[in-house]
Amino acid sequence: MTVRSSSSTPELRQVAFQSTLWSQVRVAGEDEAPGATQALEALCRLYWHPIYAFLRRCGHEREDAMDLTQGFFGYLLEERLLSKANPAKGRFRSFLLGALKNFASNQQGHTRARKRGGGVLHVPLAELEEAETQLRGPSGQAAPDRLFERKWALTVIAEAINRLAAEYRRAGLGDQFDLLRPYLTGEAERQVAELAAALGKSAGAARILLFRARNRFRRLIRAVLAETVSEPELVDDELRHVAEALRVD
Repeated sequence: MTVRSSSSTPELRQVAFQSTLWSQVRVAGEDEAPGATQALEALCRLYWHPIYAFLRRCGHEREDAMDLTQGFFGYLLEERLLSKANPAKGRFRSFLLGALKNFASNQQGHTRARKRGGGVLHVPLAELEEAETQLRGPSGQAAPDRLFERKWALTVIAEAINRLAAEYRRAGLGDQFDLLRPYLTGEAERQVAELAAALGKSAGAARILLFRARNRFRRLIRAVLAETVSEPELVDDELRHVAEALRVD
């Protein structure tokens, strides 16, 4: 997948960058601040899979990894670590992975997780089963840090797809998106002629629709990444990191 640099002006990019994950981090760091619960939930959603995969790859059994994952987010609040996250260091995931390693190495971590009882985020059983299935694949044998990065990259892609799907559905084009979706990430090997037939469009019209969808998809990937770094100029570097994390060894 090729994602080009944004052509937006610096002023526009800076305005768009004001609502970032770092902003959510600062809110979540103050547990009594308005919106803190929602901010923490957003963080949990974006990083649950990478954290769970890291813990499983480190040797924790399924239930223990669940408890530790839930407990880790509670630990972030309890110790007010989110308020100590430094945007000047660039990447929130780097801060998060360091905090996770410290938490996991704490001999009392498991006990603390159970005492909290989870509660931060409810993970549907189907989502948990999907995570377990992925861990049994080739990427699930990677080193913990490598697996964390790969799951983070996959989560970024999935979040961009979800946002694009929501846009299409709001426009009343949900069925069209369902047909276009397999072509966004290269999963579909069918010819455009088949897509055109499914859409009830000419081949030219289908290509235009696919071009627009892919272009918006790339922009949304950038938007998701922009929420995870301290400066918009770091987005291109993050795009390269996503490509590297998704590379098959």
